[in-house]
Amino acid sequence: MRAQAKFVTAGLSVFAAAAISLALDKSALAASVEEVALLKTTNREKVLVDGAKKEGKVTFYTGLIVDQVVRPVKDAFEKEYPFLQVEFFRGNSERVAQRVLTEYQAKRYEVDVVSGSAATTMVQRAGYMQRFFSPHFGEYPSELKDSKGFWGSTNVYFMTLGYNTRTVKPSELPKTYDDLLNPRWKGQMMWSTSRGSGAPQFIGNILVSMGQEAGKSYLQKLKQQNIAKSTASARQILDLVIAGEYPLAIQIFNHHAYISKAAGAPVEWHPLEPVTATNNSIGLVKTAPHPHAAMLFMDFVLSRKGQRVFQAANYLPAHPDVPALQADLKPGARFKKANYLSPELLYDKSNEWADYFDKEFLR
Repeated sequence: MRAQAKFVTAGLSVFAAAAISLALDKSALAASVEEVALLKTTNREKVLVDGAKKEGKVTFYTGLIVDQVVRPVKDAFEKEYPFLQVEFFRGNSERVAQRVLTEYQAKRYEVDVVSGSAATTMVQRAGYMQRFFSPHFGEYPSELKDSKGFWGSTNVYFMTLGYNTRTVKPSELPKTYDDLLNPRWKGQMMWSTSRGSGAPQFIGNILVSMGQEAGKSYLQKLKQQNIAKSTASARQILDLVIAGEYPLAIQIFNHHAYISKAAGAPVEWHPLEPVTATNNSIGLVKTAPHPHAAMLFMDFVLSRKGQRVFQAANYLPAHPDVPALQADLKPGARFKKANYLSPELLYDKSNEWADYFDKEFLR
């Protein structure tokens, strides 16, 4: 993952260096895309539909899981707009950014919409995301939309503890971050080394919420707990806890625990506040070849109707008025404080957090 991140960083430098020459080639197209993206007229829907009928499709690059949610979103959108087809590519944020970079270097402008935990920021930093307006933006809180209009949110993630209900009693559970320091848990916890959803992100939440000095002091104490480490994903870490390898997992997706529990597994999740929270962002690229269709697609995804497709797929909808299938997976009843690590913060600080983890927890 770190090698991929370095590749993306180097690639984006090349990408940015090419911006001036590419801008001349696509200036007319960019102006047209910008006009469509920022359209606020009363006949906006009609303008988008009329334009989309001529375009015929929208191309979507995303990190979302294909069978679980991308295909259902595609089907629902195409049912809503039968004159359009959704073509998609799936990869993590680095792969999505790399693909956009490669296409732009070749002056092939194929993608319309980009989504991922940090993909929109990677492309934006290279100068190739387009500010856009959606009538649904006003329905979202500030932490789930870009103040400059470069991205909105499709869904949210909350990282919590996961535990094996056969080996851990509810009364024994850590209730605060300080409770993780209890000698009872020394050598009994596990987490993923993944920078995308593992220990480095946990470290980021601690440093942001506690501050640098207090946060590092806490982390030095946590280091003494000998937390087991694995390159496995957060989902796989939870599976190991379910299998009884360790009683407690740190930094797992709470909805994964819910899905496994519903299937009969001996597992449950528990929040430590502020809960680490991230969002999946979505945005429009500057050279979108199908801007009308792209705006219809993003409007749909951000609308309550589109968000209910995410809900049905067991994702956690970003829209504050659309609950998760299991409502307490989102802030409200079971936890209230969530610390959203924005796409920009993840982009700017992920290397720093990963380096701290490598130095203090791996060596």
